[in-house]
Formats: sequence, structure tokens, C-alpha cells
Amino acid sequence: MENFYETLHQFGEKDLRMFFYKLLNTVDRYCKDGSIEEKKLAEGIANILQSHIDAVRNYQLQTYELQQYVHLVFSLSDAGSLKVTLSKIGKRKLCQVLAFNELFSVGPISNLDTTNGQQKRFFWLMEYDGDFRYGQHSNQEHQLANMVNAVKNIPENKTIVIWCADNAHDQTGLRFVLHLLRERKQPVNVVNVTKLFNNNGFQNKEGVIPYAIGLIDPKHFQAIVKKYYEGVPLDPIQRRRYESEWLKLAGENHVLRLWEEGTVRGSDESVLDEVIIRSVIDLEQEQDVNGFIKAGSVVARVLDTSQQLIGDSFISYRIWILVNQGILLFRGLPGALHQFSVKLGTRRLS
Repeated sequence: MENFYETLHQFGEKDLRMFFYKLLNTVDRYCKDGSIEEKKLAEGIANILQSHIDAVRNYQLQTYELQQYVHLVFSLSDAGSLKVTLSKIGKRKLCQVLAFNELFSVGPISNLDTTNGQQKRFFWLMEYDGDFRYGQHSNQEHQLANMVNAVKNIPENKTIVIWCADNAHDQTGLRFVLHLLRERKQPVNVVNVTKLFNNNGFQNKEGVIPYAIGLIDPKHFQAIVKKYYEGVPLDPIQRRRYESEWLKLAGENHVLRLWEEGTVRGSDESVLDEVIIRSVIDLEQEQDVNGFIKAGSVVARVLDTSQQLIGDSFISYRIWILVNQGILLFRGLPGALHQFSVKLGTRRLS
């Protein structure tokens, strides 16, 4: 049996699911067409499986009944950090954590609570976002349609706590979730970690104000979670204002949103092109003998300079637009950032 356990530990979730389905198919075949011994074996295995399924379901129901809070976050990494921190402060059993696996600052968001709107966004991301194409088949339960249903079906007796920071991704997600919850009678709580970080007088080692949850030092994040895990009630007037702002953002034809002057603004997708070019110029010391700079370094510089949560893929997409225009030159293999480098071309931005 030890060999079986060791082998199972080497399998991923997809492999284990396939293994389980094959086992069920074998049991089904034995039940229908097997010998007397095989039918008895299949019946015994089926009874064992059913008993374990019932035990898991009972555990899930008991766990669900204990959970008083539903925490909503806008990335899988933020969900992981929140779960770990809730465990450290002894509140994990009270809290369910739901996570969107989206980047709401990029891509179409019109009619995002409908199938048509979700499909429009899906096709845009498939065309322009390499990371999305690569990871679309994983983490299915966190994908947009499933999360929309999950949010809409949160019971009224659960306290909703939405976690965000001051960036276009989180803040667009916040407005979207409040739109989904517009018929909900119970109050909604919000934890804005950027504001709480500042209000509590915290300071990062680098002295940078954290515009994303992932930029907060774990010690400070734990202090925030411990004090505010129940959330901060959202003022009803502010709640309606956020709902209206969602309708405005969703009604615009932008595929890029930035955090500017304390709010989310739809922007032309070329608005950061100058920042990309300036980053190439500023990274002159990292040039190779032919004057090229690694694309990954350029993207990191753009994100650090702009302090916008828009993801590597969008900056990479704009770099290729600039390459096609002759404003940048490239060397290497199109694809992942570590595979190619860029330098200034002969053309300039108009």
C-alpha cells in the first residue's frame, strides 16, 4: 500500500480525476458484464466509494454551517494569503474564501454578468492575453461564469466581506461584485487594505504605499486581517455610487482601466506606450552588446514606474504593437518574456 500512496502523491489533480473515472468505469463494466466474483467485487467497491462520498458531503455541510463570513478576493494568490492568515489568527473555520481568477483592469467588461458579455471577454483574452490562453483550463471553479453564480447565490445570513486595494483591477472587481449584489438586502462589508495600511501608520521596508494586497508585508497584512476580518460596513450611499460607477465603466468601450486620482478611469490602450519606451531608455545599462534589453526587465520597469495592476501580458501585448510599428525592434522568439529582447527602432511615437 505504501507504493500506492507514493504513486498517488506524484499525480496532479487532473491525473487523479482521470484515475478515479477509470476506476468508476471498471466498476461499472464489472457490474454489467463481469463474472460473479467481479460483480461482487464491484458492488463492494461501489459501497465503499458511496460511504466515503457521504462522509465528505457531511463534512462539507458541517463546515458550511460553521462559516459565518464569505470573503471575496480578486486573485488566487490573494485568496491563498488570506486563507493562510485567517488560519494563523484562528478564524479560518468561520470564513469561506471565494476568489475570482480575472484581471478586471484589462479586457472588455460590458454585460459581464451575462453569457454574451462573458463570451466577448473570453474571446478578447484568447486573442490578446498569452497567460490567459495558457491557463484557461485550470481552476475552473474560479472562472468568471462560476464565480458570478457563486456570488449571486451567497445566502442572506452570511456576512460578505470584499477585499481590495487601491488599483484598477480590485476596484473594478469591487464595483462589479456590488452590481451582482444589488438586490441583496443585507449590508456588504469592504476591507480596503491600502487605506487601512495608511490609517494604521504601517510602513513597508521599501517605503512604497502598497497598491495591491500582495505588496503588503505579511506581518502588516496579518495585523489588518486580525482587526478587520469581519469587514468594515459599506455606507449605503457609497454602495449605490459604486453600483452606478460599474454601469458607467461597463458602458464604455475601453479594454484598459487605470487607477487615477482615487478612482477607476477607462483609458486608451496605448496610454502606457510612452512609459514602455521610457523604460527601454532608462534600462540602457542592461543592454547587451547589440543594444537589446530583456523584455522581462522592461515589463517589470513599466509596472514599477506606473504602479498600475495591469499584468505582464498587457504590457507584452503593447510591446508587440510597438514592434509592429517599427518603434521597437526585437530579437529572439516571440512568446514568453524570457525568450526575447527589445531595443529602440528608427520610428518614434507620433
